[in-house]
Amino acid sequence: MAASGIGASDIITATVAGARYGVALLWALALGAFFKFVLTEGLARWQLATGMTLLEGWARFLPRWVLTVFMGYLILWAIAVSGALVSGCGLAIENITRGTIPRSWGAFAQAAVAFWFIYAARVGGFSRLMKPLIIVMFFSIVVCAASTFREPAAALEGLLVPIIPTRGGAYVLSLIGGVGGSLTLLSYNYLLRDEGKVAPRSLRSVRLDLGMAYLFTAVFGFSVMLIADRVFHSAGVAITDGEAVSRMAGQLAQITGPVGFYIYSVGFWAAVVASLIGVWQTVPTIFADCYSLLRRITQTQRAAAMHPSSSQYRAALAFMALASVPFAFLSRPLLVVVGFTIIGSLFIPFLSATLLYLNHRVPWPGPIRPNKAATSAVLVLVLLLFLIVGVLETVRAMMRP
Repeated sequence: MAASGIGASDIITATVAGARYGVALLWALALGAFFKFVLTEGLARWQLATGMTLLEGWARFLPRWVLTVFMGYLILWAIAVSGALVSGCGLAIENITRGTIPRSWGAFAQAAVAFWFIYAARVGGFSRLMKPLIIVMFFSIVVCAASTFREPAAALEGLLVPIIPTRGGAYVLSLIGGVGGSLTLLSYNYLLRDEGKVAPRSLRSVRLDLGMAYLFTAVFGFSVMLIADRVFHSAGVAITDGEAVSRMAGQLAQITGPVGFYIYSVGFWAAVVASLIGVWQTVPTIFADCYSLLRRITQTQRAAAMHPSSSQYRAALAFMALASVPFAFLSRPLLVVVGFTIIGSLFIPFLSATLLYLNHRVPWPGPIRPNKAATSAVLVLVLLLFLIVGVLETVRAMMRP
């Protein structure tokens, strides 16, 4: 779950935000990780209480047009996320090879390998590959952050004092909406089923599982922003679209020596590859389930459609892979990634609203109860935050000359 939610979007968005605003937006990363914990715990608790995924809840208790609109959004999001992840892979390969392999062809090759692996591998092979990638991505980035960390007071202020810098609203939305995933949160319902955690007694272990995942997510995001603050913002070094990753690695080499270049470069590559494989392995299941619910087929047919060997699953996987190809050859990779995080952030208020509805308008069976007042308040806060920041950014855009 953590590996699927952390990837090119998190690293590059945190890099750009750290380069432009220093540590002033650390609070947005922390808030985003907390919000994702509350949201994912809510959809997991719904499943453990009712035996239904959230998509099944939408199909049963919301108007049919909601699921239809969601399918349209899912298609748009899948194109955007595939483009962002493949662009991130291209940046990683170009950087780690010092330009020997061009970004476009590195992205294309990584996409082809990822597609083949997911198409051919079983779930066991997927898990065995993800574990070393997670270890490499986490410890390499944290080591780089620890070696460059110099201003604890400023970092603490950025973490505890929320501010939105001028023209920084889009980055606030991007950080909160992107850190830890957006639509990929829905995949947790299917991961629980794969692990056999379908009974109310699993709630405690699910909460521990998610707590560790989002602590991992927050620490990773903090580390990226702290590195960007030291090598770009504090040093007065400008950041550009095509050079963010290479200049980050190059500046680290000047501060920590050549080893810093390779530690960061390998960590960035591991993160984007883990995210690409994680998303392409889980999101086709959401496609297949949504398609099945719209067609109103039987439960047995739905289960068959969601299997990795089904035509529906493989068609969704092929669609995501093919949609990513044009993005591999675009000249503005950072624009693609930041654009994706903003598109992805639109899902968060929708998820909050539907969880509020299912908690207060639908009876829950069994020992697990709907949201307490504090949890509902957090979901309302998510809606209000996205509304307020969106209005502020719109007003600022209208006032610009």
